[in-house]
Amino acid sequence: MLFKEDEIARAEANAIRTNVGWYRWTHDLVKMTGTDAERFLDWIMVNKIAGLAIGRGKYTTMLDENGGIIDDLMVIHKEEDVWWLSTLYGPHMVKWFDTHAEGFDIAYEDITQEIDMYAVQGPNSAATMNELIADAVDGLKRFQMIETDINGIAVSIDRGGFTGELGYEIYCAREDSAAVADAIAAAAAKYDASCLKTLEVYVRSLPMEKGMALRQDYRGLTPFEANLGWSVHMDKDFFGKEALEALQAEGPKHAFVGLEIERESYEDIAQNEIIRKRGVPVGICRQMIYGYTVDKNIGFGIVDARKVPIGTRVTIGPNDSPAVIVEPKWC
Repeated sequence: MLFKEDEIARAEANAIRTNVGWYRWTHDLVKMTGTDAERFLDWIMVNKIAGLAIGRGKYTTMLDENGGIIDDLMVIHKEEDVWWLSTLYGPHMVKWFDTHAEGFDIAYEDITQEIDMYAVQGPNSAATMNELIADAVDGLKRFQMIETDINGIAVSIDRGGFTGELGYEIYCAREDSAAVADAIAAAAAKYDASCLKTLEVYVRSLPMEKGMALRQDYRGLTPFEANLGWSVHMDKDFFGKEALEALQAEGPKHAFVGLEIERESYEDIAQNEIIRKRGVPVGICRQMIYGYTVDKNIGFGIVDARKVPIGTRVTIGPNDSPAVIVEPKWC
């Protein structure tokens, strides 16, 4: 867990919330091509991928045969019959496709080692980007990608990010990474912004405050249990749909919730620590971190949906740290 005494981390978090900050943040990237790529992706993902315009992206989850989440990702329609799949688990995704791609005219490969990515995030991110790239980002819609350049270097710019703030992601060839980083640093310097160094801030603290989770947080839950039901198109066929329908008919067994530690706590609460209600196990903690914007120790948990409503007081871990169940979003 991070603590408020870490003033470097606090300054980095504050930069993203009030100004602008940037950092290298390379997701795994799988490239898919072929005349059946759109049809395959529409079937293997719960969200509607068919008809997605070139240059647009969509968030979705991917289910196993039991209706549980095995991955969450961004699907980006890069060009005609070319798709980028931004995930944290590229090799796992390739193996999953290997199992289910028979009969589809598609090809796919993990191109993570070929592409680098930088995130520019915060209220002044658009102004920083307009200093940086050849084309203004003012009209760019959320999850829209354009092709442009930075000092003659070809880049793809996507309006998105993992902070809950206005932000942009810059994709470049790996061999151009150093030059792109230098250009970002120069543009960001005009706003007194430097490169973020604290991984726990931009991967955990900032996203969690906005209710943005990682796949590891809700892996195995249904999208509905994970508060992602809005992304499921039950009006189309997709892998895992039959199992998901059966689970929905039974009603949710689990709930994905927020956790707030109720006292000043400096102890480390690890992933999968037991959550107890009056001494009885009712769930597990998925992650816990210090939220610099909200000045609280906050976390995500999975609990028994029938026994642990919002507002329930619980304890977490072997030291029985007191906590309360809240909605999984703080700001």
